[in-house]
Amino acid sequence: MPLGKITIHPIANDAERRSRHQRRSDGLLKKVQELSVLCNVPACVVIYDTDDTAEPNVWPSMQETTNLMQSSLDMLESSVGNKMLDREALLQKSIAKAENKLDRRRSQNRQLEINIIMNDIIAGRRKNLDDLDSKQIEELEWVLAMRHRGIHDHVHVLRSEAVEASSLPPSQPAAQPASQVVSGEQENMEGDDSPRAFLEGDSSV
Repeated sequence: MPLGKITIHPIANDAERRSRHQRRSDGLLKKVQELSVLCNVPACVVIYDTDDTAEPNVWPSMQETTNLMQSSLDMLESSVGNKMLDREALLQKSIAKAENKLDRRRSQNRQLEINIIMNDIIAGRRKNLDDLDSKQIEELEWVLAMRHRGIHDHVHVLRSEAVEASSLPPSQPAAQPASQVVSGEQENMEGDDSPRAFLEGDSSV
């Protein structure tokens, strides 16, 4: 059976807490060292004890850790204009992205409202535009103008196609195949010059 959610809370016993702190600190330092070596990335760890007077556990060394943290702060300050952003710039970027998305949704909603109004007018469900504001009326006029222009362009295309069809020459009757012509001539020749016809003509003389 799966284990339930484990609640993390401070260890009350001082001796057990110090022992657990030592074991977990050693394990964490070892993991960070392995990560730095395997992935070839700079890393450092600073772990303070519960006793403020004790020296913190540091890896790899206090000087290297100080230099690494200072270089990270300098890089963060110099990269505000680049792809790397601090918290404030990242938050502003997220806000701008959300505002753009909200503007697109509002535009889509306005277009949907205008389409509903147009359908109500066409179906006769709307008798007037008294409940619309000036911006909605302007958008409605724009949609009407675009639809009128589309209908006009479509009619113009249909008329052009009709004119082109009427200007084409009438279709000519299909020519008789050469095989039929030859067979017809052969029939005429057989009717006039066949041996039977020749004999019949000779007998009549």
